[in-house]
Amino acid sequence: MKILITSVLSVCLGIGCVMAQDTSKKEFLLSGDRPLSISGFGAPIVEFSSIEGDFAVSTGGGGAVLFNQNFFIGAYGMGSVSLNSGDVILQVRGADLSIETYSNLRRMFAHGGLWIGYVHNSNKAIHLAVSAKIGGGAAGYYDSYYREWHHNLGWDAVFVFTPQVEVEFNMTRWFKINVGAGYRLVSGVNETYTDVRGNEQPFFSNSDFSSPQASISLLFGGFGE
Repeated sequence: MKILITSVLSVCLGIGCVMAQDTSKKEFLLSGDRPLSISGFGAPIVEFSSIEGDFAVSTGGGGAVLFNQNFFIGAYGMGSVSLNSGDVILQVRGADLSIETYSNLRRMFAHGGLWIGYVHNSNKAIHLAVSAKIGGGAAGYYDSYYREWHHNLGWDAVFVFTPQVEVEFNMTRWFKINVGAGYRLVSGVNETYTDVRGNEQPFFSNSDFSSPQASISLLFGGFGE
């Protein structure tokens, strides 16, 4: 009996020692044992999507502060540069029942705001990442002849949310290539106009600007340990 009790106590003591050793090796994200590394980067961005069913290209850029080569937070800005082939002609009925004709119009879209993300296994030459762009902007018509926005014609303030998954390629300690794909969700589009028959018609809808999208970014910054 004594031998059995002694054996059980020995086993329990051994398990306790192993558990104590495992606990001492546990790592915590908010532990002072892990030094905090802070760097940053800037990036030109090219995005491919669709607007009102037409292929569209947007260009812009962003910059962010990078923590421990994993988490980043910063800001971005994007604007469409190529939309429909051919200009839009729009006839609007005014308050005095006169008919205004607007020509040379192109659909334009621009937005900017918060840029956040997480990079997984950033030390690997090829690795994955996720990010999200959360911001506001404007959708409306641009006069391609006078090169100005028509703020009084189909101009809307919008909210834009663009999550995406990405693959990154470490080229050097200061340069990475990022290729991503996701979905751009746009809300707040509700501007209307009165057509020649006196009926209210929408300029755009949210679905005109919400679209699957792909992007390529060139990241320049501090990516070394």
